[in-house]
Amino acid sequence: MDLLWSLLSITCLFLQLEGCTRVIKPNTVVVDVDMTLNTPSPCRNVMLQCGEHGPSVYWQKEKQKIGKGSELTIHVDEFLDAGNFTCHNDNGDILNHTLVLIQVTKNNRGEYPKQILQEISDQIYIKCETKNYSGVFECSWNLNMNPNSVQILVEAHRSNSSISCTVHDQDKSRAVCHELTYCPFQEELEKVGFNLYAIDGSRFENYSSEFFLADIVKPEKVQIHKKDEGDKKVVVSWEYPQSWDHPHSYFPLTFEVKALKNKHNCNHEVRSDPRTPNHKVPHKGSYHFFTEETSLQLNHSTKKYVFCVRAKDMYCNSPWSEWSAMYV
Repeated sequence: MDLLWSLLSITCLFLQLEGCTRVIKPNTVVVDVDMTLNTPSPCRNVMLQCGEHGPSVYWQKEKQKIGKGSELTIHVDEFLDAGNFTCHNDNGDILNHTLVLIQVTKNNRGEYPKQILQEISDQIYIKCETKNYSGVFECSWNLNMNPNSVQILVEAHRSNSSISCTVHDQDKSRAVCHELTYCPFQEELEKVGFNLYAIDGSRFENYSSEFFLADIVKPEKVQIHKKDEGDKKVVVSWEYPQSWDHPHSYFPLTFEVKALKNKHNCNHEVRSDPRTPNHKVPHKGSYHFFTEETSLQLNHSTKKYVFCVRAKDMYCNSPWSEWSAMYV
């Protein structure tokens, strides 16, 4: 019965303030508040309903009595006005409760200012990646504060699809999601929507991202092997990551290959020589080319090379894998 009344009271609250409140989970309501000076807002008066009638019903906030009766109107101007509100019978039993949170829609910093998550780049707070086309993807973010003081809720959605997400318990800075109905052999017609709700005290912030899985697929690192064939020749080969999808003919990768003098690392830029198509001929002692092949023969001399390979989906504008390196 208590749960029924809780749901009824939340429904009433939502209907009464549909334009500026929303329910993010049972018994938790978010109020949009414009905090610029001298800006009136209908959202600042919020009615809470207990669902239980009678003169003995009373209300508490943080264990302090603040009113009587089955309804309570609160005025929300700042974060101190929000919080957890409970209604009780004359025996002190809790009949219902509602957590009121504030989302700042505007203040002197601008519209929908953010402070719980760190900004990765311009207005981007969430980074999502997947290592293959299994329908499993991971989204990550950075907190500006102690994770123990923050509550993170996430959800992902796509029409006619079922996606489950789980937030990492320890650091609360990443979530793993699985689209159960995803088919890697079908073209994606609609983007995945990912929503993150961050709660710090009475502050609520909403973050979102949209993407096709094909745009965030980032293969795992490739494995490099070396075989000495004598006569100062060595064959260097590399493999598709074990986690990459099969068949490889349907999910082909393209590889970026570098062979650099050993004083350089894989991020060293190699100047291209217009006289060497695809850069397969050494340019000033270094190689740099793109290929679908998985091996390269080098003339082995006294020179030492850092051999670097990374991979990406051949058909999508998606991220490269991390570099794999070997000294040859």
